[in-house]
Amino acid sequence: MAYRRADERLVSTFMRYPELRLLDRFYGVPPLTAAAAMFFIGFALQRIKPELHTSGPQLLAWGFFVSTVLVHHAIYSVNTIGHLFGSRRFESSDQSRNNVVIALLTFGDGWHNNHHFYPRSARHGFYWWEVDLTLYILKALSYLGIVWDLQTPPQRIFAETASGRALNETLVAPPSGELAG
Repeated sequence: MAYRRADERLVSTFMRYPELRLLDRFYGVPPLTAAAAMFFIGFALQRIKPELHTSGPQLLAWGFFVSTVLVHHAIYSVNTIGHLFGSRRFESSDQSRNNVVIALLTFGDGWHNNHHFYPRSARHGFYWWEVDLTLYILKALSYLGIVWDLQTPPQRIFAETASGRALNETLVAPPSGELAG
């Protein structure tokens, strides 16, 4: 497969980070490294702790291939289920919805309507009861100085919700006909 260079006009902001350019150029290295690590960890565990009944191929299958498929399905469900089922706190042109099940499976991305209303926010769960594990991880990284300048929703968004100006509509599925296409 030939390498396809990113269109620098579309990602100009990211081009100033050499580590992102490196990842763009050598995109296959991280997953291949992870797959090899799973295999060799399984191989080592088979030798060191045979009572665990594991092996290189077994850890490669479960620790890399199955987990990768499950993660991808969870992520893709955000853009399918997250536009079909759940509640809509804010008016948006894309019919995005907040879905607690998807939010739990994706570490917070299931608060999809919140994200579409204010995409700049690192916090997709706008309220304390909207569990957002990604935010908690990012906050921990910010305390360590690894990430910074985390954006959160401005107070006006909470005021809109409190005053009832937000959509605040709960739907199980979109009206019939919206899916026809």
